[in-house]
Amino acid sequence: AGVEEKVVAVIGDSTFLHSGMTALLDAVYNGSSITVLVLDNGITAMTGHQDHPGTGVSAKGVPTRAVDIAEVVRALGVDDVQVVNAYDLPALRKSLQGAIERPLPSVVIARGLCALRNREKGEPMRVQQGKCNTCGLCLRVGCPAISQHDGRIEIDPGLCVGSVCGLCAQVCS
Repeated sequence: AGVEEKVVAVIGDSTFLHSGMTALLDAVYNGSSITVLVLDNGITAMTGHQDHPGTGVSAKGVPTRAVDIAEVVRALGVDDVQVVNAYDLPALRKSLQGAIERPLPSVVIARGLCALRNREKGEPMRVQQGKCNTCGLCLRVGCPAISQHDGRIEIDPGLCVGSVCGLCAQVCS
C-alpha cells in the first residue's frame, strides 16, 4: 500500500483467535513491518463476556485445553513476541516502543484478566481530594468506577477492583 511508517494494529484476544490469525500470517508472509498489540483479557467482551478458545472453557462450559496466543503467534512466524502485564503501564509502554522500533513483524500481548470479570478484589482506590487537580487523566482510562460529580473525581468502591488493577493511580499526574 506504500505505507512507509511502522503500522500498529490493536486487536482483542477473542477477535484475534476468531479472525486475526490469518491477517497476521499474511503480514509475516509479506514481510510487513507491523506491530500487533493483542489485548488479552481472557474473555469475549464485545458480545457479552463469553469464553473463547484462549480461556480453556468450551462453548458447553467444559474445561478444555486453552490456546496460548503467544505460541500461535510464534507458529505463524513472528519471532518478536512479548507478553506483558496489561496493568503495568510502564512495562507495556516500553515493550510497545521497542517493538515499534524494530523493522520486523512484532506482537505484544497485553495480558490481564478483565476487571469486570475479576473475582479477586483488592483495597478500592481512593481519590486524595487535596492532591487531585481534576486533570481528568484517570477518567480517560475508561474505568466504570471513576466518575466526576460537581467538579470532583470520585471512585465507586463497589465497582473498583483496587490494587488488582491500579491503572488510575499509574496515570494520575
